[in-house]
Amino acid sequence: MPAAAVAASLSTPAPSPAAGGRSRRRANVAVASLRRAAAGGGSSWRSERRLMSELERTVTPGAAERVIRSYVASKSERAALAALSRLLMDSDPFAIPFYEAVTQARWFKWSSIHAAAVAALLESNGSAEESRTLISDSISRLGSTSEEEVSLFYCDLMAAFSSRGMRDRAMDFYSQLRASPPLSGKKTYTAMIKSLCLMGLAGEAEAALREMASRGHQPEAFQFGLVAKCYGKAGSMAEMERVISSMSDAGIRLGAGAANIVLSCYTSCRDHSRMLAWLRRMRKLRIAPTTKAFNFVLKSCPTVASMAQELGALLPLSTAELVKKLRSASPWPAEAELVQELLTSSSVLDKAMDWSESEAKLNLHGFSTIAAYVLILQWVDAMKACRALPLEVSVVCGIGKHSDVRGEPKVRELAQEVLSRMGSPLRLSMRNKGRLVAKRDRVKQWLATDWSSLVDEESTDQSPNGDSQQPFLLTLMRKLGQVLSPFLHFSKGKA
Repeated sequence: MPAAAVAASLSTPAPSPAAGGRSRRRANVAVASLRRAAAGGGSSWRSERRLMSELERTVTPGAAERVIRSYVASKSERAALAALSRLLMDSDPFAIPFYEAVTQARWFKWSSIHAAAVAALLESNGSAEESRTLISDSISRLGSTSEEEVSLFYCDLMAAFSSRGMRDRAMDFYSQLRASPPLSGKKTYTAMIKSLCLMGLAGEAEAALREMASRGHQPEAFQFGLVAKCYGKAGSMAEMERVISSMSDAGIRLGAGAANIVLSCYTSCRDHSRMLAWLRRMRKLRIAPTTKAFNFVLKSCPTVASMAQELGALLPLSTAELVKKLRSASPWPAEAELVQELLTSSSVLDKAMDWSESEAKLNLHGFSTIAAYVLILQWVDAMKACRALPLEVSVVCGIGKHSDVRGEPKVRELAQEVLSRMGSPLRLSMRNKGRLVAKRDRVKQWLATDWSSLVDEESTDQSPNGDSQQPFLLTLMRKLGQVLSPFLHFSKGKA
């Protein structure tokens, strides 16, 4: 990569937090592969935060380059690539010199996804010539190895450039892809369909799906789902239904994978009535919703999402209260029935729970804040029905490593707040900041109380005789107990 591009990127001011947030939202779909690399690359978010802190303190390009090279040299391949992926996702100007340092590492292997992302970032930063040089060099490198790899690179370029709003450039790459030798592999067709759907070109994506089948590559439910969701997001419900129906014509059996993909298609256009009908059909066929389905169905429920985000004073603290409130307050008629139908299956809860003689654990990893809120309510209902509990009960929330804003433990904050309002004895572990824990006896005592009715009484007590201050005092005492509880347990342990 030309040194001028590196120097220019180092002198470019960092984007504002607001701009960074907008960039992350716009590129969410396109950087799915980068997100996987960043999440599973063996690099802790703390080490990446230290890197960013050091880079922010540098005042010259040379100093920043030394910090980057030191980081790449001291970390493993997986950790360095994870940090690169994170920088590219955040459109950080330091991503360009970081990529330059990675290419000079002894373990470096060229990556289509990273090269395409860097090229798009260069062009969006005004370094169009350097971007074209990187693309040309990459195609020359690939041309001597495999035409299929060149086609995959064009697909990655389409996704990377369109995610940054450069649709015309993305279409140029699509034209070059079509002008190259005919596509030969299923992997290439899948990549092209994904990129076309990202660009909102549902018709072209469906044409590619038919071409894929005509060349002897049997499409799967995943490819049909991509095209159907693309139609759904565009508001073409009839076309979406047609693509979904064509899955059976293509010989795809309605198993768990296909059923959940169809469900995701309906969530893309927030069609609650169709989601409800499909969930009922899945139940009749004994197909359980997956964790991913649980997430995106609840994300498509605006009233539930608002509850989980605002955590208002009248937040429902049981599944029965939640459904009741949705029936009375939701402007979407089918939302309450949809949530109730989703709760009739315990498959997601069963997978999230780990039960042994020593511990009953609820693992909230992989759940959005909205899904975590509903799952906690479902979990408490299940715990109340248990006759015997193990020695310890815990809720694993994580510390925000996989949050949209890395290091902000949104799920942990929600779990603490919801459980606190229930009067739960679960407290943050001294050894693991991503885990809430309590002993069996205290949990049994808590589960025997009816906190829902207490909350209702407090919220409706408007007497002017001074008693209305009681809920405030109770809340204050509870908060103090939460703060002091870990220290009291620690002092008892030392004694």
